Order: sequence, then C-alpha cells, then structure tokens
Amino acid sequence: MAGDIFFIPAAELAARIRRLPAEVFDAVQDVFERYDLLVTPTLATLPVDNAADGNALRPSEVNGEAVDPLIGWCLTYPINDTGHPAASIPAGLTDDVLLAASAAFERARPWSHIYPPR
Repeated sequence: MAGDIFFIPAAELAARIRRLPAEVFDAVQDVFERYDLLVTPTLATLPVDNAADGNALRPSEVNGEAVDPLIGWCLTYPINDTGHPAASIPAGLTDDVLLAASAAFERARPWSHIYPPR
C-alpha cells in the first residue's frame, strides 16, 4: 500500500543486486508499484577520509567482509543502474518529503528510548 514503510534486510538487498541488471530494474519497479518512496543508506560505512592527494581512502572491508575498495562499499550504484530517479541528500540538507518519510519511520520503529536526551 502506498505510504507504508518497506524494510529489506541488507543481505537480501545484496543478493538481489548480484542478479542481472534487468532483474534489479524489475525488483525496484515492483517496489514502486506498492510504495511511493524507497529510502536507503548511500554508503555501507561511515563517510571516508581523503588522502593528501584528494583521493578517497576507500575501505577494503565492511564489518569484516572483504569489498571492492573502488565501489563495494557504495550502495547507490544498483539504483543508478536501473534508471529510476534517485537523490542523495547530505545530512542537514533535507526536504519536506524526506522529513515526512523520516517521521513515518520513527512512528513505525520508535528509537528515542534507545538514545534518551542528554
């Protein structure tokens, strides 16, 4: 149903994106038949530092799992390859739709009791 929150475990998402690009497109298309918005992290790590030459110091593993340092820690490329519209919004630079989606997520999966105010 449009407006519901859809969660997909990272392992399931990784398995899906290993398939042929057409299958990835079809899977994303199926999600958008039921949901209006797909919100995912853009990286599998915290932001990386840059070396003195300006190149990113890319990780070669994430949570103990080896990844391709070039792109294996980036989570945007599967969606980029489908041709669906996408946006990456840096922390602190948000819009009303993202804030509304975040509020819906918080209502569905409250977290404030885990991080009480200081």
